[in-house]
Amino acid sequence: MTDNELKEQFLNVFDKNIGIIIKIARAYAKTVQDKEDLINDIALELWKSFGKFKGDSKISTWIYRVPLNTSMNFNRKIKSDKLFFIGGLEQTNCLGGLNEQTDSSQYDILYQCVDELNEMDKAIILLYLDGNSHDEISNISGISKTNVGTRIGRIKEQIKNLAITKI
Repeated sequence: MTDNELKEQFLNVFDKNIGIIIKIARAYAKTVQDKEDLINDIALELWKSFGKFKGDSKISTWIYRVPLNTSMNFNRKIKSDKLFFIGGLEQTNCLGGLNEQTDSSQYDILYQCVDELNEMDKAIILLYLDGNSHDEISNISGISKTNVGTRIGRIKEQIKNLAITKI
């Protein structure tokens, strides 16, 4: 495969999955500038690893794994920079239109609640809300399918409790 063919294939995959990337960046970054920086970091990491993707898993698994790992690392970097400077949710109904810009207060509350979760729980619930099966979430996150189910139940309860305080 030539360099141009590889670039074209990458851009095609990237364009088809930009909604996932934006959704993950929105959940992990707080400011507009951080979201833009994170999307750029994700694009770079996807490009760097694109040639190494062997097809052992589905492309969607890879598309989730790279942005989630990049986002978690991005947040660790942001937190360390700041420290240095300072010293019932339903799966597909919840985020159905979030790849489009929306001003819905329900979505804002959901993102505020998700933002308060730890990094792994945030990744799991985003994957769940995006319609991924427990098997897919297990493959992407590296935890067992049983643990995924247990954690989703606990996360949903935690989000419900957080949402009550925000309404």
